Amino acid sequence: MRKVDFNRKQCIKSLKKLGFIKKNTRRSKHDKFFAPKDLLESKQENQPPFIMIPRSRQIHCQLEIRKEIWAFGGDELIKKFLDNMK
Repeated sequence: MRKVDFNRKQCIKSLKKLGFIKKNTRRSKHDKFFAPKDLLESKQENQPPFIMIPRSRQIHCQLEIRKEIWAFGGDELIKKFLDNMK
């Protein structure tokens, strides 16, 4: 995975373009973005159906976010995620 720094706004914009939907059930320091049905079919077994994004402006867990996205669709999904940030 190539090194690309992104902030919260860029991350959310890219996730929405990929079809992720924001569904928060309660107030917390993170937002839940649920994956679309086509990605749920190809996800790894131990991966939950959502990705947690911190509400802080600067995201310090960028590598973990990319790993979770990779678990949904592999390198192709990571490439789409990073390309949507341009």
